[in-house]
Amino acid sequence: GVISADLSLYADDFRAGERTFSLLTQVVGRAGRGTMKGRAVIQTYTPQNEVIALAAAQNYDRFYDAEIRLRKLRNCPPFEDLFTLAFSGERETAVLAACRKTKKQLEIAFERQGFQFRPSILGPAPAPVVKLNNRYRYRLMILCENRKIMRRLFSGILTCFQKDEENRGVSLFIDVNGIE
Repeated sequence: GVISADLSLYADDFRAGERTFSLLTQVVGRAGRGTMKGRAVIQTYTPQNEVIALAAAQNYDRFYDAEIRLRKLRNCPPFEDLFTLAFSGERETAVLAACRKTKKQLEIAFERQGFQFRPSILGPAPAPVVKLNNRYRYRLMILCENRKIMRRLFSGILTCFQKDEENRGVSLFIDVNGIE
């Protein structure tokens, strides 16, 4: 059985539906083997949720169709790439200041590059767990294609960030399509 199966659906991750579907189909699939009958129990507050209903029915094709439509609508991977700039430090004000300053630098850089489609910057926003090991964590997220020009731009941002004395005590990590 699965208790509170819908909780993972509301995680701050574009893969939340996929992960929930995978977990539930695995549980349902293991409930009965071969000739032995079994039963899986899924406890949820949202039994009408499409992901939960499709997982219970083990309908992989319909889940894929719905998930890929949603990702296309939201420009999530595989249609665009998601760059996450994760900032952390012991002083929350310093982390937020570094985040805001980096966002401004990115906006200026995007404007100078003259992109046909200007990438949107989401944030600064707190990480799903804002304070971990006595460090505050915030992030910026950018949806765009993972092209050489973007990787070069992010590399430059990282270099400038590390050299800036105002960022002392704040760390910056950049990830593509992953989760921190």
